[in-house]
Amino acid sequence: MKIHDYLENLWFSNKEAEIYLTLYKLWSQPASVIAKHIWFERTYTYKVLLDFADKNLLSITEKNWIKNFFISDISVLKKYLQNQKDRFTKMEDNFHIIETELLQYDNRISSKLPKINIYDWNEAIRNLYEDIFQETVWKWYISIKMFASNTIMSQAWINENKNNYTRDFFEKMNSNKIHVETFLWNWLWIMESLWKTNNIDELSNLPAANSSIQIFLVWKIVYILIFKEVPYWIKFNSEDLARALHFLFENLKV
Repeated sequence: MKIHDYLENLWFSNKEAEIYLTLYKLWSQPASVIAKHIWFERTYTYKVLLDFADKNLLSITEKNWIKNFFISDISVLKKYLQNQKDRFTKMEDNFHIIETELLQYDNRISSKLPKINIYDWNEAIRNLYEDIFQETVWKWYISIKMFASNTIMSQAWINENKNNYTRDFFEKMNSNKIHVETFLWNWLWIMESLWKTNNIDELSNLPAANSSIQIFLVWKIVYILIFKEVPYWIKFNSEDLARALHFLFENLKV
């Protein structure tokens, strides 16, 4: 390993490594000589040398009231390395002291921010339904809410594989006696309507293609699924958004 690389791994900057190495080569010298030798600014070089002295990486003597810096033995570098190792070992041992406080801070901040996940591939549909099912079962919910579109455009082009995922999901929910309270938006050429249903056969045959939309409300989590050639869904873990949608659904006149 090159000397400069080694020193930089000890948190020396490139310039600091150059100053230290030059001092070792020139033995005992004032900052002005070191700076001139490597074409550095004298004041900067002097401050770096004083910092090295504070870290016990070199020694200082005075000649005619001028500070001269020197490295008495290269073993000081090894000692510095050992001190750093001991310091970080102690910090690691004492990490538990600040860990709790840091986690509390994270919770205060992150709890105010919604957690958002976005997925966009064909298998995402199967994963979405599985995520909803698991969330519902693990939390022992017996009912969830859903908004779905059933329009002339979405019926015009249907991907049977995607529809199979939809049917499998609703059948699984039904077999586990989980109620899906659904608000179904129907739009044909001359008629548009919105009604509430929990008919599992009707839900299982919803079109899963051509921009049809499904929104699931599982207590504090909102799922939005948009069917395209490459479908995508968004999961919002946001109590504020979920509360607003609960209020909206509960007050719809259908």
